[in-house]
Amino acid sequence: MPGQPRILIVGAGIAGLALAASLERSGITPVVVEIGEVSLSRGLALMLTSNAVMALRRAGLDRDVIDRGIVLEWIVHADPSGTPVEDEHDLGPSNRRYAPNLGITRDGLMGALADAMRARIRYATTITSVRGPAGEPEVAFSDGTRARFDLVVGADGIGSAVRRLIFPRIEPAYRSCCAWRTVMDDADPDPVFRLSSTTGRFLGSFPAGPGLVYAFLLANYPQVPALSREGRLARLQELAATFRGNVVPLIRRQHDPARVIFVPVQEVRVPSYHRGRVLLIGDAAHAFSPLLAQGAAMAIEDAVALAELLGQGGDIDRVLRSYEARRRPRVETIRAAVRRRTIARGLEGPATPELLRRHPPVFSASLKVFDELIEDPFAAAQGTV
Repeated sequence: MPGQPRILIVGAGIAGLALAASLERSGITPVVVEIGEVSLSRGLALMLTSNAVMALRRAGLDRDVIDRGIVLEWIVHADPSGTPVEDEHDLGPSNRRYAPNLGITRDGLMGALADAMRARIRYATTITSVRGPAGEPEVAFSDGTRARFDLVVGADGIGSAVRRLIFPRIEPAYRSCCAWRTVMDDADPDPVFRLSSTTGRFLGSFPAGPGLVYAFLLANYPQVPALSREGRLARLQELAATFRGNVVPLIRRQHDPARVIFVPVQEVRVPSYHRGRVLLIGDAAHAFSPLLAQGAAMAIEDAVALAELLGQGGDIDRVLRSYEARRRPRVETIRAAVRRRTIARGLEGPATPELLRRHPPVFSASLKVFDELIEDPFAAAQGTV
């Protein structure tokens, strides 16, 4: 494999853009394809916890992202009546010790990542097959072209076309929970992540930009409800009306169905992150509930870890083994922590003693979890390939 490795990234979402920008900082220029006409910012906004921003810092990608977000200073948890259920949690120490916890629009995050890379994205293009020698897979693209690569990376999300090619029997599993997301104008939002919960329902909100508030609501549904575009907004308002707090009047005044996204919460598990020289990262490899705001964080950690390993050179098959050994324990720890909290809050149905025993606590049940999950995922792997 003379010169730099030939890397194909399928998907120009958060995982794909973070990987492309990180690879370029390691001296590798990838090919990036995206099935959409543009890099869609699905989800409207998100919280980037400190561990995600720490990973971006390792790749030199954090400053522009921080500039486009809002640093969150506190987390507050109340019951539906607005009564606090635990002490407020000060994010200031972790913001200073590690990296800021951010509220940011997806356009802001993806724009910062796209601006940091030079590679041109081939839009309206995906892959249709991978054939040929395991060490030099030949990829057929949807535009009729073909090319050989040293590594194909599926960063194409929970509905991954790449995953279907290498693990055709694996489909996302519905977790009896649905999510609503919306953004709303607010003249002067404070830098607080507000949470409110009751059995089977969870409401959260935080500022995602100047004059902009993001809210999400999770609710237990044994079956995915059939909702029209307008019905999604109406159901969000109906569910939010059972809570009190700053964001509820904003949701009540939301009149734009285009500003509401509704998705069933699904989980993806694969037996291996790679098969041959085809690798999955981000939600394509390990999607799970958004309850601890770790979907984008795990995708970014994946991207930076992979870019670092590839940037060290050496045999790609060895890199892939090292990547799996580094990332799977970290991802499975976070997955277990998220699943425990999702179950304990009744978001998958009744939290029976047996179910709770099968899913023991990983981190604290309090808001301190947002500090505990920040551990540097790279610290134990310094200099290893």
